[in-house]
Amino acid sequence: MSTPIFIERPPVRRRFSYPKLNLTSAKAAWVSRSLLVLAPLLSFTLVEVLNYNNPWTDFSPIQNALNLAWYYTGELLLFLLLRRRAAAVKWGLGLAWAFGCVNHYLISFRGRTLFPGDLLTLGTAVNVAGQYNYTPDRLQSITFLILLACLLLVSLLPKEEKRPLSWKFSLPAAGLCAGYAAVFFCTGLVGALGIEPSMWTTRGNGLALNFAVCLKYMHVERPDGYSQTALDALAGDSLSQSAAAVPEGGQRPVNVIVIMNESFADLSVLPGVDSNVDAMPFIRSLSENTVKGYTYTSVFGGTTANSEYEFLTGNTTAFLPAGTVPYQMYVSDGDPSLVRQMKDLGYRCVASHPYRSSGWNRPSVYRDYGFDQVYFERDFQNRTYLRGDASSGYISDQCNFENLVHMYEHKQEGEPLFLFNVTMQNHSAYNMPWTNLDREVWLTGALEGRFSSVDQYFSLIRQTDRAFAYLIDYFSQVEEPTVILMFGDHQPQVATNFYTAVLGSDPEPALAQKKQMTPFVLWANYDIPERDGVALSLNYLSALLMETAGLPQTGYQRFLSELYRDLPVINTVGIQDRSGTWYGENEPLPEPLARRLEEYQMLQYNNIFDKSHRVESFFSLHE
Repeated sequence: MSTPIFIERPPVRRRFSYPKLNLTSAKAAWVSRSLLVLAPLLSFTLVEVLNYNNPWTDFSPIQNALNLAWYYTGELLLFLLLRRRAAAVKWGLGLAWAFGCVNHYLISFRGRTLFPGDLLTLGTAVNVAGQYNYTPDRLQSITFLILLACLLLVSLLPKEEKRPLSWKFSLPAAGLCAGYAAVFFCTGLVGALGIEPSMWTTRGNGLALNFAVCLKYMHVERPDGYSQTALDALAGDSLSQSAAAVPEGGQRPVNVIVIMNESFADLSVLPGVDSNVDAMPFIRSLSENTVKGYTYTSVFGGTTANSEYEFLTGNTTAFLPAGTVPYQMYVSDGDPSLVRQMKDLGYRCVASHPYRSSGWNRPSVYRDYGFDQVYFERDFQNRTYLRGDASSGYISDQCNFENLVHMYEHKQEGEPLFLFNVTMQNHSAYNMPWTNLDREVWLTGALEGRFSSVDQYFSLIRQTDRAFAYLIDYFSQVEEPTVILMFGDHQPQVATNFYTAVLGSDPEPALAQKKQMTPFVLWANYDIPERDGVALSLNYLSALLMETAGLPQTGYQRFLSELYRDLPVINTVGIQDRSGTWYGENEPLPEPLARRLEEYQMLQYNNIFDKSHRVESFFSLHE
């Protein structure tokens, strides 16, 4: 008789299981159905609390209904996919909280809420992701604990069998979701209810509704009155002069250097903001052969590429869907731009940016615009960094400007050069280490000691001022006629409560525009007309550059120069007329000004969206 062989089996690992509530299957079903109904209400609440809103007092009944419709639609789709009520509740709550947290971080880092266009800029976001502090704050911690408690509660329900796939239920449910989306996106219901996209705050809409509304308006409609006849009439009034023309007594510069300085701003324009010393004494002292003032940008705290786009094209993002980035969506090969204009005038065109090439789709855009050479961080000589090293800091403006000088010195003598530079030194975040950065400037008065991020920002601007003094000193000794323009792309997102402290939570249009102001300075090493206190939106700045430099303008630039006299500021936050009156976002204009704005909108639509019928002679130089 053979001896039985016993095989020792490894102990079975048992998964941890929660104790379940002692409920009958019928009662458990009713509980899970109730949770399926209540979960979207909680999701909406959690998201809006993270969005700094009270969802049950800040919105109208219509806005609440449209927001909740999206949460219920999402919950129903999850139920159709997972076929378990409890699983749909868990995933619905978890995804909603994650959606709210992403938006919460964006408000903290950029000072604005989430838009559909942000999904196209994930590569750029990854580039600078390591520079921010992701420690959860009080709101995130509280909402997460609520979420966790709800998930644990749902886990106590008896195990639910997966619902059999039933087309009798699934088709009507899917049809209901599709029908709501079709009505929302393909009809005029949203506009008829008075729901408009909000660029800077979702307080008037709610995050889910505002995101969906912005998605609806991603498509740009043809302006009223748009026709070839109307375009020909507008273009005929502002055709460009001959490319060879130079104003009598004027001088054409051999070198044109444009610097879009990252987050370069003068925070003293904000009420109650004072510092121990001036952060930009050199720039403020410039007067001889200088034009300076303030631009009103369309972005705040980020989306640098939109300021770059407005300057290089003369187009305004105020006519584009809220949150979109033209560099990601609307630029194609051969599009009219300042770069193409300078090439037509015989300039060699060079772009440089002391950071990674993957940001904002720049390599592709710069190629489409026609730059002859493009340089990024690895191409810069003798790199020095502030607030860290090569892995954590940003190349200093001093190093950046020394490289501009190097590029100038290595060109052929007498060769016309157009150099477009985007800096990086002053990029957020402003709670980084103070490596290689002296603490020289800080807030005083009632704000002293309250905002350390502002103090770091002030000290960065002091370094920019010194670096610009070096650049101007160098080119003041250069014989070749040279024009240098430097401007800020947006104000910094130093701390959300800093701007609330100085501007209030809901400022009037004139006060809200203080948040959009950045300085510009246009200097030449030869005689040019001098001006101070110039105020204009960024879409006009390249036309001002060409006019001041005595270089021929395109018909589009001449139109913009004329429009500037009536509407000196047009941006995503509002409009200013020649009398200084401010109009807020979506606020109606007097009829004559509305007509001028419609003319601009028609021309821009032709330039961006009707390229097959674009009036090329109007947007570019011609003989």
